[in-house]
Amino acid sequence: MELMRDLKTEVRQHIEAIITAEGFDLVEIKLARFKKKYRVQIFIDSDHGVNLDDCAYLSRLTGAALEVADLFTGGYVLEMSSPGIDRPLTSERDFRRRIGRKIRLELEEDGKVTSVQGKLTDVIDEGLVIDGSKGEMKVSLDRVVQGKVII
Repeated sequence: MELMRDLKTEVRQHIEAIITAEGFDLVEIKLARFKKKYRVQIFIDSDHGVNLDDCAYLSRLTGAALEVADLFTGGYVLEMSSPGIDRPLTSERDFRRRIGRKIRLELEEDGKVTSVQGKLTDVIDEGLVIDGSKGEMKVSLDRVVQGKVII
């Protein structure tokens, strides 16, 4: 497992600057090994979303960088995609991208976790503004255990 974690770190070091320079965020890297080949899944996002052309373009750029780095013995398959609408929201930037959407939040306070849902209307001062069944409420981001868009 340590080898996969180290390999994931090396992949990140070789591709993150490329992805960022093109206006995207590197959300996650997943690695799996099947027999002698690796599967490298790279998940990206941006303020304007991610389409198929974006994935193809960034796949070519990052693939070239990974080829030069020669990290994978036995070869690899590279997959580039968006993380999907149902992925957990973890950062302020994630929430900013979802303003206007209905979300569910798991909140922690005094060791207890509660659930709140409503329309995300704004992100201000490291907090969220939610219009829920009890009206508008402000939630500090540091209380959010997990957030998800309600589909």
